[in-house]
Amino acid sequence: MRRLAVYAMIVVTAAAPVTLGGCKRNAAQGSADAAAQANLDGGGELVAIAVPDAGAGTGAPGVMLHALALITPVLNEPEWPARDPSKTSDERKGAMRLGYLRKGDTVAAKSQLLKKANCPEGWYELFPLQGAPTGSSGGFVCGKYATIDAADKELATAPHPPNLAGPLPYDYGLNIVNGAPLYNRAPRPRERSQYERGLEVGRTSRKKSGDDDARGPATAGADDDTAWYLTHKDRSQISMDDLKSETALIEHRMVKGFYLGLDKEVRLPPTGRFWRTTHGNFVPKEFVLVHDPKVEFQGVWLDGPGETRHLPLGWITNPHQWKYTLSDNTSAGSSPGKSHKKVHRHESVDRFTIVELTGKKELVDQKEYWETQEGWWMRAMDGTVTDPGPAPKDVAPGERWIDINLGKQTLVAFEGSKPVFATIISSGRHDDDDPAKDHRTRPGEFRVREKHVSATMDNDTATDGPYSIEDVPWIMYFDGSTALHGAFWHSRFGHERSHGCVNMTPHDAHELFGWVGPRLPDDWHGVHATEANPGTRVLVHDDGKTAEESRKAFDDARGPRSGDVTPGTSQATPPPPPSH
Repeated sequence: MRRLAVYAMIVVTAAAPVTLGGCKRNAAQGSADAAAQANLDGGGELVAIAVPDAGAGTGAPGVMLHALALITPVLNEPEWPARDPSKTSDERKGAMRLGYLRKGDTVAAKSQLLKKANCPEGWYELFPLQGAPTGSSGGFVCGKYATIDAADKELATAPHPPNLAGPLPYDYGLNIVNGAPLYNRAPRPRERSQYERGLEVGRTSRKKSGDDDARGPATAGADDDTAWYLTHKDRSQISMDDLKSETALIEHRMVKGFYLGLDKEVRLPPTGRFWRTTHGNFVPKEFVLVHDPKVEFQGVWLDGPGETRHLPLGWITNPHQWKYTLSDNTSAGSSPGKSHKKVHRHESVDRFTIVELTGKKELVDQKEYWETQEGWWMRAMDGTVTDPGPAPKDVAPGERWIDINLGKQTLVAFEGSKPVFATIISSGRHDDDDPAKDHRTRPGEFRVREKHVSATMDNDTATDGPYSIEDVPWIMYFDGSTALHGAFWHSRFGHERSHGCVNMTPHDAHELFGWVGPRLPDDWHGVHATEANPGTRVLVHDDGKTAEESRKAFDDARGPRSGDVTPGTSQATPPPPPSH
């Protein structure tokens, strides 16, 4: 999957691809003199900004800096990272991205501007994270992509800030019309008539009465071809290339089932009503079904106030299940193959019920049952149970790390040897017979490499056709394109479901997002792990195997793939396209 909202925009605005970030600064925190000397050593002119104090809370005067670009990069020094560090000047070799701001984000910066040829508008230096080592920098933002003028007209089109309290950062809408145009600006009535001709909203076509030519705009480069969205093609026959726009007015066409991040409703008489998206595009309101968020269950903070449950925990993951009790089967005698237990079915139990287990299991008529602390038995086929693997051999006391059991579809977060959070997930679907349908999540030992409040995920798949989800929430990339993230578009948790990523409920992903490293600075939209701000370790394994054993079995079966990383590291070059 291509990360349109992160990677493509950074390439355009920064003229360099995304790289992993690192941050080491020699300037003393809050010391303008030290910062000036460090910056001038690298060339450039330091200019004071004559504005009132912004109350940055660091004890030093500052300004409030507003991001203008959808993706506004934050760099560890006032240099753009090189595409190939081995072929660049010594001055640029250490340049890395620390993260980025989204358009409209506001952060505190020092009240001085470094003018350099690589950014004529000047570089703003941000204040470091609270508690950062002396001499750290909060990063640099080029003035081309940010302003200290809160009245700048570009900020009028910035999306509203994300809801960081969770469970979702934005509202979302489901596109229900094949071929729906995603406009780059609000269209005029005649433009809507031209570019929406023949589209069907539910069972109603926008074709005008008496209009015999409902072919709609032809596909690019094929004047005699009917547009794909008027031919009722199967989704698997459509590609992302088919969605390319025939006009600069339209960003691209959408397939039914695409999700959009919604900023606000816009009424433009006589043209109609539109949703403006978080990316600044416009889509007719009648083409969108607004998502109704629901919290069906919440993972368990085992060390939370008043929480008495402990591992192992069980989840009922299938609907319409029951509680069971077991009794001795006195009629079995010594008959071979006959069960010595009888099963009795009792009242029903709701899907996503969480139960504390005793650890005792029984096999009755080739079916496994788990005993609950409440006294009834849970049938294994009706749900799943936590079964984390061993801790990393070098885990430090209190170190945070995550265990993902692919066989059980569970996640347990630890601090040292102590489990602190448990929930169920949906990892990549596996298919042993058809490689095109095999999206299994790769096991191994990794670290969270970067975090994003939200980002777009889209791609072509050979069997499912194209998909696109704007602003997928609470993303934590740990293995190339594979991430932990929230998934609001399905509720198949406890079962394989994704194209490779580890899906969680938005609530649980939000909870984990705030717990794992790297730490996201206030008002940033994304952050990269660095030596000073490391990512949390993630162990992914099959049931009954360690991460190392699982990885070896995976590689033996499939061979190396692009984006491979050395277990326990955060490097992946180049990563495969992101999945969801």
